[in-house]
Formats: sequence, C-alpha cells, structure tokens
Amino acid sequence: MADLSRRQRAVLRALCDTFVPPSGEPGDGAGDHLLARVESLIDLIEDPSSRQRLKLLLTAMGNPLVNLALAGRPRSFAAMGQDERVRVLHGWAESAVQQRRAGFQAMKRLINVAHYAFPASDGSHPAWRAVGYPGPLPHAPDEENRPLPLLAVERDTTLDCDVVIVGSGAGGGVSAGVLAQAGKQVIVLEKGAQHTPKDFTHVEGEAFEQSYLDRGLIMTHSGSLPILAGSGLGGGTVINYTTSFAMPERTREEWSRRSGLRLFTDARFRDAYARVETRLGVNTDWSIPVTRDRKFEDGLHRLGWHVGVIPRNATGCPDALRCGFCGYGCRHNAKQSTALTYLADAAAAGAKIVTRCDVSRILIERGRATGVVGRVTTADGRQVTLTVRAKTVIAACGSVYTPALLARSGVGNPNIGRGLRLHPGSAVAGVFDERIEPWLGYQQVRYSDQFADQDEGYGVKFEVLPVHFALPASAFGWDGPERHRDDMRRLANISVVGLLLRDRDPGIVVTGRDGRPRVHYELSPFDAAHVRTGVRAAAELLAVQGAREIMTLQQPPVRVKPGDAGWLDRFQADADRTGYDRCRMALITFHQMGTCAMGADPGRSVVGETGESHDVRGLFVADGSAFVASSGVNPMLTIMAIADHVARGIVERG
Repeated sequence: MADLSRRQRAVLRALCDTFVPPSGEPGDGAGDHLLARVESLIDLIEDPSSRQRLKLLLTAMGNPLVNLALAGRPRSFAAMGQDERVRVLHGWAESAVQQRRAGFQAMKRLINVAHYAFPASDGSHPAWRAVGYPGPLPHAPDEENRPLPLLAVERDTTLDCDVVIVGSGAGGGVSAGVLAQAGKQVIVLEKGAQHTPKDFTHVEGEAFEQSYLDRGLIMTHSGSLPILAGSGLGGGTVINYTTSFAMPERTREEWSRRSGLRLFTDARFRDAYARVETRLGVNTDWSIPVTRDRKFEDGLHRLGWHVGVIPRNATGCPDALRCGFCGYGCRHNAKQSTALTYLADAAAAGAKIVTRCDVSRILIERGRATGVVGRVTTADGRQVTLTVRAKTVIAACGSVYTPALLARSGVGNPNIGRGLRLHPGSAVAGVFDERIEPWLGYQQVRYSDQFADQDEGYGVKFEVLPVHFALPASAFGWDGPERHRDDMRRLANISVVGLLLRDRDPGIVVTGRDGRPRVHYELSPFDAAHVRTGVRAAAELLAVQGAREIMTLQQPPVRVKPGDAGWLDRFQADADRTGYDRCRMALITFHQMGTCAMGADPGRSVVGETGESHDVRGLFVADGSAFVASSGVNPMLTIMAIADHVARGIVERG
C-alpha cells in the first residue's frame, strides 16, 4: 500500500481526518477505510516522479522544523490538533508559493475523491443519501453486450500486416475502420482493456480507474491541471460527453494560415466531416433538456445572449431522468463510440485488435517506419513482447502519449511535444432554492458562444455540465472541512455554468529519460483574461436564472448573494484578488490538442498535409496531436475528420 513510512502514513491519516472529519454517521468521515483508499490511489499513479513528490510532501509535513519554517508551528502535522491543522492547510492553500498551493490541491483532490466517489459497504454513502443522489442505476435487463473479437497474445509473438495503428480512440478507431474496409490488413494495438455495457459500474471512482488515462490521476507537472482522457478500446469516445461540433470556419481559416496547408478550408476536409457525422449518426434529436439545461437556456434568453443546441453522437438514449452517467460509459449502446462504429467496421473487415498492449517504440529502418514493439499484459498478468511488422505505422495515442512514442523511437523533430493546448475548463456554481439534481440528464445539450470570440476568435464557450460527486469534491474551493461538507450536501440544489477556454498560448509535453511524458502548461495572462471575463458573465447568468448564492471554484472560493447594488462588481473584484491561474482556481482539461502539429514547413511542424512524418517515411499521426492550434470546440469530430483524411490518403497512394 503506497510503501509509506510510519511518519508519512501518520501525516496522511491526519490529512484525511482534517479534510473529512468524522460526522458520527456510519460510513462518513475518515478512518482506516479512507486512509487505505487514498493509499491505493497513490499506488495507482503511474508516473513514479509524481508519486515521489506526494511522498516528499508527506515527509515535509511530518517534519517539525519544516512546519516551523513554513507555518510557524514546530510540530509534525500529525501531532497538531484539528483547528491547528486547518490553519496550516489554509496557509498551504493560499500561499504565495505555487508548489505549496499545488501540494494542497493534490491532497484535497485525492482525499475528497477517495471519500465521495466510492460507496460505503452498503452500496450507498451518507453524502449521497443527504442529497438524494441515487448512485449507480440498475442495469437494464435488455442491455446488449457487443464485445469485439480480440486477438489473444499469450507468448512473445511477431505479426505482419499492412498497417499497424497505435491507439483506438477517435483517431485510431476511424483510421482502422477506413483502412480495413478498403482492403488493408490492419492491426490495432490499444493500451487499455475492452469494456462492454455490463462492465460499466457507474461508480465514479471505479470508472476513473477503469476507463480513464492513467486512471484519471495524471496532471500537469506543476499540479495546476488534472488531465482527463479516455483509455480503453474506443479511447475517449467511450467516456466523452457525446458533444459533436465541427470546427468553425473562422478557426479552419486560422489553421490554414498557421500551417500553410489548404486542407482545412477546402472541400476535402468538409467531406471528411460529413462522412464522420453520417457514420456516427450525429443529431439533435436526443439533445433534450432537463432542469439545469432549461434554466441555462432561459437565462441566456433573458440576457439576450447566444444559445444553441448541442449535436450529439447518440441515438436511442433512455429517458433523460434515468441517464446522466455516460461520462462513465454508456450502458445502453446509445453512444456511438468508435467501439460501436469504426472499430466494429474494422473487425468485420478482418482487422485484428490487441488490447492491454503498451507500445514502447516504433521500428525505424533506413528512415522508414517498419513496425512497432510493445508489451502485452496477458489474462493471467504476465508480460509478453509483441512485435508487429508493417508497411505503415499510424500513431494515434493522443496528445500526451503520441509525442512520447515518437521521442522514444528516436524521431528527432524538435517540434515533437510543442504546441500543446488543453482547453482549460472551469465553472461557476449557483445554489438554487429548488432542486436541480445536476447529475440527471443527457450529458450536454445546450451551449452559448456569447463570449467565445473575445479576441481574434479566442474566448470561452459556455456549456452546462453534468455534476455527480467526483468533480465538485475535487474542484470546489475549501473554506475548511465543515463548509466544504455543507457545500457537498447542497449538491442537489446546485447548477454550474461550465467555461471551456479556447487557449491561444501553448504548453509542452517533455519525454523523460524513463520514456514517460510530462505535461508542462500554465495559463498565460492572455488566456487568463478570457477566463476572467467568463467568470463574471457566468455569475451574471446564474443570477438571472435565480441563484440565491454564487461561488467560484477558486481557493478560497469567492461567494456572493446576488441582488444588492454593485454585487457583480464586488464579485469581480474579489475574484481578481484571488486569481485565475497556477493553482488559484480549479482548472481541468478534458481536451488535449497539438504536440505533433500538421504543417507545410518541417521546421515548424511534425507531419505534413497527409499526416506523414516529415522525418520518417511511412509514419503517420492521426489524432488530436496533429492539431495546428486549439479547436475552440469539443475536438472529437475534428480528430475523426483528420483521421479519415489521413487514412483515405494512405489508401489512395496504395
């Protein structure tokens, strides 16, 4: 269990007791059960350097001399009383030093998610019962399991094919379907496992471990943004929110100017979008609003602001009041993920699919890609080597892992890893007198672009978010344990306005000596100014919806009761004093883009218009890492359109 020393474990126990003090109700508060769960989450962190930083934090908090220097208290954190521990945590949370703020946020996220996102032994949870949250709904009796046929690899094996594809999400899945149906021999290698409807428990904590990249525990190197991405057969298309936007024409024109490629503005790309939308069955028939969406839409109309209906790649959804969990996998096969569409097409056409395969490197001979090598985890837990020899290699493992794969393989382009955009997301929360039950309803059905173009196409999109327990447990600001518990117990009456930032200024993915990617990203002043505008506008929107209290996801949270003269200006001033970046405000990324950009100039890009590497023949990139800049809209359709274009080009060139 996390290999903690006695002193580190004592500090961790004290942290659990401080963030989640016992309430007296069975299953609530800290104790051995919560401590064990937090330790298990630390064990699940895949990056050894991230685990080590957490252990160093526990060591520091257990050292009386460190606490004397940092908090003026010459005792181990574990030896302090509750009130003293709360004061110390406030000091870390609101420190002028980012590393201390990051340490506070890391522990707050781990402990609160461990507490709120898993049920107690009776299958429920005191906090769930307090708000009437039903927890996982029963499986429907008519659920269909449609597992795709997988190739079992039980010993060291070498395979041959025309095209090997690393990754099976929006990019890899589309590539596989197009190529296999065109008669190519295709092998798809997926790092995660295959899950079917009966595998989805809809327990939030279990879903993160099952279907999210690095079990949902990866974050930027500084700790400022958690990174949520899919992992498993179908990748992010299995757990995303089904939001299906094509990029605006203005953004495509910008991409063409930046990249020197006509592709993004000509008919080929529009045709690729059309083919993808048809195969996914994108529609608005199932964009049916529930309470949170109706209030959002009504507020936008009252203010005279833009409102639109979100198209979704979902068909045959159940009643909205029995849904709301598809961010944790669709039990009804309504979400048209690549597992149900393009990968099914590929399998029907003879493609071979291998899951639980972690590809270590691309084989390159005389400047040409000739295959890949990876390690497969067998059903009984053994590790065996799989070598796939292929005429063409497609990297489609996402904007974090694709650049790492290329770097590990010796592709020397200096642009690999650069140009990372994350669409940092946040929200402003409103508390209402009436019940909202924000966990119910289809994932996202209404949006507003009123503030999406604040500066040459950059700004924030408003989208209504589904809210279960994990995200507020992680993201709500912390005024102390009792106030945080009270906020969580008001969840049934809370609705949020989600802010999706189109970020202009990039970060970078660096591949360490151990071959692992590390994400370096901070919000720039340019982009933070757009978040600032969005926060104020979201508060105004919640007020006109009838919220009696509004709070930011900052640390500490800015709280206001709208209605008094000048309330909005006071709210803005308080939010400005708190700040919007570098662990001062809860930000999260659901969309990772860039790092292996398309472009005409090899000095400024990684792949050309066909998706082929400037440096290695026969190596293609077909995922979000090929993005020229941020898309400003949920990127799934654009990733798929790029993959469709890349795959069809491979077919046409033979």
